[in-house]
Amino acid sequence: MRALDFVGRVGGLAVALGVGAAALNYSAVAWADAPSGASEATSTGSEASSAGPSATSRRSHGGASPATAGRPGYKPPASRSRANPPSPAAAARPRVTIPTTPVQPATDTVPATLTGIAVGNAAPTAAPTTPQERFDPPSPAPAAISPLRSIAPAPAPQAAPVPGLVTAAADPAADPFANGNPTAPVGSPLEWALAAYARRELAAPSTTAAVPVVPAAAATQPLILGPSGVPIPSTRYVDTVMEYYVLPNSPEGAETPQVVFTPEGLYPITGVKSLPLNTSVDQGMKILSDTLGELPAGTTTTVFGYSQSAIIGSLMEAGYISPTSPYNNDPAPPAIPDDLKDSISFIYVGNELNPNGGFLSRFPGLNLPSLGIPFYGPTPEDAYPTTNYAREYDGFADFPRYPLNLVSVVNALLGIAFVHTEYTPGPTCRSFCLTKQEVEEAIALPTTSPTQNYYFMPTENLPLLQPLRFIPFIGNPLADLIQPVLKVIVDLGYGDPAHGFASGTQPDANVLVPFGLFPQVSPLEVLEKLVAGVQQGINDFIADFGPGGSVAREVAAISLPTLSFALPTPTSLIAAVQDIVLGVAEQISGSIASLYAALLPTADIVNAVVAVLPAYAVTVFLDGIQQMIDGDVIGGLINAIGLPIAAAAGLATTAGFVGILSWLQAAVGVVITPDIR
Repeated sequence: MRALDFVGRVGGLAVALGVGAAALNYSAVAWADAPSGASEATSTGSEASSAGPSATSRRSHGGASPATAGRPGYKPPASRSRANPPSPAAAARPRVTIPTTPVQPATDTVPATLTGIAVGNAAPTAAPTTPQERFDPPSPAPAAISPLRSIAPAPAPQAAPVPGLVTAAADPAADPFANGNPTAPVGSPLEWALAAYARRELAAPSTTAAVPVVPAAAATQPLILGPSGVPIPSTRYVDTVMEYYVLPNSPEGAETPQVVFTPEGLYPITGVKSLPLNTSVDQGMKILSDTLGELPAGTTTTVFGYSQSAIIGSLMEAGYISPTSPYNNDPAPPAIPDDLKDSISFIYVGNELNPNGGFLSRFPGLNLPSLGIPFYGPTPEDAYPTTNYAREYDGFADFPRYPLNLVSVVNALLGIAFVHTEYTPGPTCRSFCLTKQEVEEAIALPTTSPTQNYYFMPTENLPLLQPLRFIPFIGNPLADLIQPVLKVIVDLGYGDPAHGFASGTQPDANVLVPFGLFPQVSPLEVLEKLVAGVQQGINDFIADFGPGGSVAREVAAISLPTLSFALPTPTSLIAAVQDIVLGVAEQISGSIASLYAALLPTADIVNAVVAVLPAYAVTVFLDGIQQMIDGDVIGGLINAIGLPIAAAAGLATTAGFVGILSWLQAAVGVVITPDIR
């Protein structure tokens, strides 16, 4: 018995020292997927084990147990050594050894570590250096890391022990006699083996690599400005702008858009008591400049401008400040901050400074002081990355190149009312409502620079015929009958392939194209289009009266109103009389105000036509004379005579349209007085 006792004690000591683990029953080893966000801490012993159905199979393939790994002279396999850590796939699945005796798992987890600048073996690529590269979508290769905005790597926390086994063994490993009995072993021999294993793991340096994370690429910070008459854009407007224009042109995504308040006055179109264009633009430039100055240095920014706000953005690009601007001598005049010049871009719709088509760029050098409308000139050719969208027949962004074609001019002016206002169509839109598909299918126009993206969106119906289409039943058939032929005449006011003339040459969209005299198109081509238009108009007219035509749709949409009648109460009668008395007084006052309010813009328009247009005609005439002196006698003579007439025709027609619009607004004010109570 003494020998047996001695043998038993020696055996127990061997187990405690980690050299008798072979005498113990091995427990099964299970794979467990770590919860999302949890870090991994893989022990040396578990790394030394290979995957298999049982411990026996692992031992037969040369795997080592934790006890065996502690023997002198033992060398772990090269594929599992600390110098050669396991593969990323294996490291992603931490192994947990489940002992035969139940062990209560730990409940705490360690969050994922944020260090480094690349995932796995992917090295970060160089940041884009050219403006075009910032607009190109990322390639399937390792994503470029923008230097404009980065996330500082967090210090790597210490690797946590594997929940369960090592945690459970940590306390006896640190102090095996903590139970107050220094003469007796703690627990069973299995617990001693686990304690020895835990001591080795706790003493060994951590080999768990922190999970590297790539900082997110710099997303675009959109600044959203409204059009004329809309100083504070609505939520619907912002959502449409982001969906239609900003997100498709933001390869790295976009942050929450920031709305920028600008006055957006356009006297007299936005009202007789609103700011004139030049004053409104000056104030808008200052506000935009201050907003840009509040952004962190290097912020990837895009400025979205619609109509008047496109003017503001274009002038900011050009670094232009009007000589009459109150901010001309300001210590901090409106300008793009230096630390944003390499990270800012612009997106425009309905741009009056569109180099080829913008109303305020068609007539270079013109100024109408009485109306506060300077013709600023074009959006800069290649100052900053710019994306520009223009709709066909939008009189502000697609004004005819040849204003002697008065049919084309009137169509464009009506396009201001019907087309220009629908780049962000609302729920009340009934005609010329722009869809997202039309934006996506916009025609890319040629430019001189890859950073300048200009898009043209065709318009199916002529704005000139829209008043005719308002006539019930017969309006649409009549409009469809004459539209194909009328469209050929309207398009002659532009004379380029974008409007359907293949014989012309489409100029670069980012280069100024001033007004001209006659389009360079083939008469034979025009004749062919007119003949084809007659046939198409007849077919469209007949189709409108057939099943599914416009007449059938209008008849199907007719619904009889429901009538209800209730006897009034004495209280309601008194309230009705009060409303009538106050309403009549307000109507009279509002009507008088609307009528005399129309007199001021009329006087300003007459002032511009009488005083400014003749002077502008003289300057254009002298330009033609200079052309003759330079050697082009015939061309100079034609331009000297024809261009002043063309300018006068186009501008006088436009002035008359604005005057009529002012009186229409006055008439509406006479008939309808807003209820301000």
